[in-house]
Amino acid sequence: MANPIRLGTRASLLARTQSATVGNALSEIAGLPWEEIHIRTDGDDTSTSLNQPGNPGLFVSSLRRALLAGEVDVIVHSFKDLPSAPEPGIVLAAVPERENPCDVLVCRDGLTLATLPHAARIGTSSPRRSAMLLAQRPDLRIEPIRGNVDSRIRKALEGEVDAVVLAYAGIARIGRTDVISEVLDPEVVVPAPAQGALAVECREGDPLARLVAQLQDPLARFTTAAEREVLVGISAECTTAAGAYATFDGEELTLIAELFDEHQHSRVRVTRNAAIGDISSARAMGLFAASKLMLASDVNPVLLVRANDNEADAQALAALGIGSVTDSYLNMSTSLSRANADVLLAKLEDGVDWLVVTSQIAMPSWASLVGRDRLANALAEAKLKGMQVAVVGSKTAESVQELGVSIDLIPVLPSAVGLLAELPTGGGTVVFPHGSIAMRALPDGLRNRGWTITDGVVYETSVVRPEPISTTLLRSGDISAIILRSPSAARAVAQHLGSRTAIPVIVSGPTTAEQAESLGFTVAAVASSPSATDMAQAVAQVVLN
Repeated sequence: MANPIRLGTRASLLARTQSATVGNALSEIAGLPWEEIHIRTDGDDTSTSLNQPGNPGLFVSSLRRALLAGEVDVIVHSFKDLPSAPEPGIVLAAVPERENPCDVLVCRDGLTLATLPHAARIGTSSPRRSAMLLAQRPDLRIEPIRGNVDSRIRKALEGEVDAVVLAYAGIARIGRTDVISEVLDPEVVVPAPAQGALAVECREGDPLARLVAQLQDPLARFTTAAEREVLVGISAECTTAAGAYATFDGEELTLIAELFDEHQHSRVRVTRNAAIGDISSARAMGLFAASKLMLASDVNPVLLVRANDNEADAQALAALGIGSVTDSYLNMSTSLSRANADVLLAKLEDGVDWLVVTSQIAMPSWASLVGRDRLANALAEAKLKGMQVAVVGSKTAESVQELGVSIDLIPVLPSAVGLLAELPTGGGTVVFPHGSIAMRALPDGLRNRGWTITDGVVYETSVVRPEPISTTLLRSGDISAIILRSPSAARAVAQHLGSRTAIPVIVSGPTTAEQAESLGFTVAAVASSPSATDMAQAVAQVVLN
């Protein structure tokens, strides 16, 4: 007899019921028995609120560790509990048919949200539910509660609180719909993204994933894709009070999203024509809705494409009333080989005239390869021997200064051209750590002027694959402009956009402008400096006029 399919699950009644639904369906498809493997999760063992910062995916991480370790073959989650970032080595194999996504009120006396007495005590630990209930009934008193669905129902029925708010799906799956006092309107109390849906995960490359994929419900996958991308777009954490609810009528996808925080309350409704299998369009719609949640504006958002550190640009744009969408087009990671890093370090230890750094990721990557203390000591010794340090801008300067090294030169024009113009003539020795696709203008220019250059790759730069979700927004005209801060970013965007180069771009300097224009982009403005403030001012001159 073939080995049974091992399905990992928490031991709670709801988790086991959800897993059994998947296990039975999968058994019919595969023609194999399945067995339940109980896994205790971090969420089961903590006594603190699950909504505290630093607690993302507490019910998820232990299940995923068991899956990656080969202890189980399939795991099932409430989709709303999954962190928005993917987990390496694991694939979302299926989203089965979705249960009703609404929240419900459970009250001992059968009362509704409208008829609860003044200052009624409502049990919930969800920031989203708390904010939305208080928006309707500011007099209510919110009391945090924990426990499984049964225990929370009991607290309402026995009078420990006047009512509790729970997901309809959880109550329905354990057969307790008789206790529901009111199903809350999803346009009033907007559900959590993907509430009511299950997520079935397998190991990447496991043939079983193809069988699990047969459990997929196209409508559930489609609507939850739009809802969950809202979380990505707002960089949601456990404490974020955000809801998203998508519906599809066969032609149009409609998404309602709502966000509460200490500074604002925002709500957006977006409708687009869509085909049910077009997951990219659904996700793009969620990303667009998120930008409008973060900043309501008549101007379409600006696209930020850096691999990291987009926050300063987003904040500077917001200060001018311009929204943004962050979607990386480049991946940056420490080099897989330390050979170049060792050569650079040996040269540094021998003594050089200049260290030249043009990327804020270069020094952290170099330190990761050879050891932070060893690099810091070598830099300190080189400084004592007279080495000087030139960097392309303030952010890059900070990455060098974190290793205890002072900066001698930041050019007025923050670019490779600026460095070439301001580095002294007459030659000398230079160490230049850089990325895998760095342009050759700087090292070649120095060599042509008689400098001896030791350069090497310490980090890898690659174009994001598959196509970033924001390309859908670019093609549909939902992006007003793109900020490009490097030639490599220009090349990455061009690779995905193809001939679609009419979108105006705002660039950080002449080198990036030259590259962008050579690729066919319309360079609408070159910022006076690469600072976030100056970049935002340049954007404003283009999109607000």
